[in-house]
Parts: sequence; C-alpha cells; structure tokens
Amino acid sequence: MERQFLNDGDKWMLAEDIPNLDFFFAQIWMRAFANDMERSVGRNYRKVLGVFSGLDMKFYYGKKDCLEFTRNVLKKIADDPRFGKKINENIVRLSDAMVAYTESRIYRQDLKSRSNVDIWLLMKGFLERHTELYEWGWLSNATDMFYPEYTELLKNYLRKKAKSEEEVNTWFVSLTTPEEESVENKQTKEFLQIAMQIEKDKQAKEMFTKPVDQIRIGLPPAIRKSIEDYAEKYKHLGFMYYGIPFHVEHYYAEFSEFFKQGKDPHQAFEEIDDVIEEHREKKEELEKQLGFDEYHKKLFAIYAQFMITKWYRRYAQIKAMYHADAVLQEMADRLEISNQEARCMLFEEMEAALLKGKVDRYALRERTRFCTLYVEKGFSEVLVGEAARKLAESAEEKIDKQVRELRGQCASLGYAKGAVKIVLEPKDMAKMNPGDILVAIATNPDVVPAMKKAAAIVTEQGGVTCHAAIVSRELGIPCVIGTKVATKVLKDGDLVEVDAIKGIVRKL
Repeated sequence: MERQFLNDGDKWMLAEDIPNLDFFFAQIWMRAFANDMERSVGRNYRKVLGVFSGLDMKFYYGKKDCLEFTRNVLKKIADDPRFGKKINENIVRLSDAMVAYTESRIYRQDLKSRSNVDIWLLMKGFLERHTELYEWGWLSNATDMFYPEYTELLKNYLRKKAKSEEEVNTWFVSLTTPEEESVENKQTKEFLQIAMQIEKDKQAKEMFTKPVDQIRIGLPPAIRKSIEDYAEKYKHLGFMYYGIPFHVEHYYAEFSEFFKQGKDPHQAFEEIDDVIEEHREKKEELEKQLGFDEYHKKLFAIYAQFMITKWYRRYAQIKAMYHADAVLQEMADRLEISNQEARCMLFEEMEAALLKGKVDRYALRERTRFCTLYVEKGFSEVLVGEAARKLAESAEEKIDKQVRELRGQCASLGYAKGAVKIVLEPKDMAKMNPGDILVAIATNPDVVPAMKKAAAIVTEQGGVTCHAAIVSRELGIPCVIGTKVATKVLKDGDLVEVDAIKGIVRKL
C-alpha cells in the first residue's frame, strides 16, 4: 500500500510530547489508532506521525481527523450511555488479561531455553493483547484529551443552571470527581499501613532519622519484609515504559521523607476515606440542588469513571511493559543488537529477524538516534536521516515563548503562588521544595512524591483521564491542565500564580 493521507491538507497537530518513551511502545498504539479502533468505535484515525529523538517522542494527528474521531466517540456515548459503561468495563477486563498473560507467560520464565519461534509467539501474544486494550482503552482519552468535547458537553448543561463561569467550574470539579479509590490511592493506603506499622515501633521509627543506606540494618524483620514486599509489588513504576525499576532503596527513602516531614500515618490514612466521602456527599447534594435527570447523571458518572479506569489501564501497561522487556532483551541477545535497537524494529521486522535471521543493523542504529514513524491503515513507514527531519519539520508548530498568561482547564480548584519547577522525569524531583509549583508536560505515577510537595500543578496535556487531575483532587491542591505550552514558556524559578478557578496561570 501507499500513503493516502500524508498530504491531504489536514495539518498536523501535536498530540503529545513525551520524554522517555520509545519506539516500541509508541508503535503499539500508533498502529492501533490507524488500524484497529474501528472494532470498538467504528472508525480509525486516518494518519498518525511519531517523531523519535533518542528516547523522547512527539506524536501528531491531523487536526480535523482528530476532532472528527473525538466527536464520533462522544456521539456514541451521548446517544447511549451504556456505551460509556462498556468502555470502562472493557478497559478493566483487557488490562487484567494483558497483565495475566505477561505474568504467566513471560515474567521470570526461562526464555533462553525457548526457540526463536517461541520467542516471536510470546511477543506476538503480548502485542495482540496490548493492541486489543487500546481498541477500548484509548476511547476515554479521545473524548477530551485533545479537544475538550466531553468537558464542554457537560459544562454546557451546567451553564444553563449557573450564574457565572467560576460557578460552572466549581460544580464541574465536584460532579466529576470519582466516588471510588484510584489505583494510586490504593497504593498510598498500602504505604500508610506500613508507616503505621513503623509508627508503633519506636526503634524502627528512630531508624528513619538515619541515612537511607543505614535504615534497613536496624529494622525489625517484619517491618523490613513489609517494605521490601511493597517495593517488589511497585518497583515497575520506575520502569514506566523504558527505564530502570525502582530499587528498594527508593522506597526506604520515601518512608524516611514521610517521617522527616512529621506526618501522622493514621491521620493521612483516614483523610483518604474522608475526602472520598466528602466528595460523594457534595456530589449527591449538588445533583439534588441542580435537579439532575438520570440521563445527565449517567454522563457525569461515566466521565468520573474514566478517571479511574484510565489509571487502572496505565498501571497495568507499566507492569506489562516491564515484564515484556525480558522478551525484548532475549531477542536482542540472540540477534546481537542492543535492547534499544531491538525496540526500534517494526513488528514485522521482529518476526523476520527471529524466524529468518534478517536484521538491518545500520538502519536500527540510525533509528535509535532520530527517526519518524508514519502510520495509516495497512501502511507503516520508518524514515531516518534528512527525510525524517523534513517530515518532522513539516509537523512542527511555532510557539510564542514571550507569552505571560496561559489558559487551560480547571482540574482541581484553588489558588496558589510559587516558584516554578519543571518536572519531566523522576530525576527532576530532587529540585522540588514544599510550596513550589510543579510544571510538567504530563504527570505519571513515578513523580507522585514531587506532586505531594507542590502548592499547585500545571501541565501541558490534559483531559478527562489526566493523571494530574486525579492526583491533585486526591491531594486537594490546585491544578490547571491542558495549557499546551507550559514547559516551553516557563522555566525553573519563575514566580507564577495559578488560578484554578478560572483556569489561568500567570507569570509574575
């Protein structure tokens, strides 16, 4: 097949700018977007472009195409809210299926004794399950992440009842806050239960005043086991999609930081349930006050549930990607290439390499430096060198870096003023001080410790399922999402005010 839509007049829009995300993972969803979404929602994206510079990625949609896809998904939900419920159910089901596959078939298995055919079939099985997850798992993102169509649908309903836009935003946050725990809240509770265990033992608590490398030595065996079991359960969060799992010392440091701040684990644990109950009561009261009909109750409930299932999916993906790395490494060893080079292969190239011994090592080395991946239905093309740079440049949009006011969506209400700290990856967390304004392209589970120090959070990306929206509401701090350019126009140390009632971020 040949390219049909590359020069169709539909200009590129930057969908996401993602540090530390590689070709292998991106290829899964890029190909799903162009080939497989029709199975769930009756339509694919016409074209998708990925630009890879080392381990950083930007991906693009056609502007009109993306809007049409968004409206198509939202219409299906608005016409029949049961479709929204089906999306959420399938996200959980398919997330569980993917993790079950990688845990039982790949993780800690003796891959070296398996044939090349077996290795390919293991990889193929993972790719099929991950692709099927995207057929449903992406739909919640699609309704609001790039064009706030779902948000506007719900806000337009509220505007008929409100006296001001500030009132609309206030009601909207209350009515779309989930009534159940996120996977992140559940992890926090596990952390706090261990902290309570430490709190009861004076000798153990005293150890957390010492340097991190000395803590483990003086801990009672039961507490040490609790921490190390917790570290084993969540170490993959450091891996994300391509990285280094969190070592147990990372979690000893987290407990040390918790106690140094003088926090009470019992109180913190109770506050989680209190906040959820408070949100639930406020939501029920508002629904009665505003005279909600059953149809709109369902639309708001689906929106709120998207926030829960998106992060259920994300946690599952991180774990499954961590497991799948063993197959990639085994494949790389057999082909005598690096792990990163193996991750730059198209899926059909992986099959040909394992089954027929065909490997273009020069092309793979070039891809690790800089390349583009263009995808349409039934067509995938990788470019390197000058051809890749020209295609990448054709998609870039110029940014006005002199702008002093940014606008976005209100994810969590409030107002804050402070110094900007740009956090793009876990190593950036060290510069965060309590009261700083955390500014990110987007947040992920591996930077939550920094989020807990922030007076407010500002992100470039956003939408219904945004991690920053979920965590900021759970933490009760202001958050503005979807500013599009925050990390490009702000820098460390800039003094800003965050008005998360109006959705405005201003340089001071």
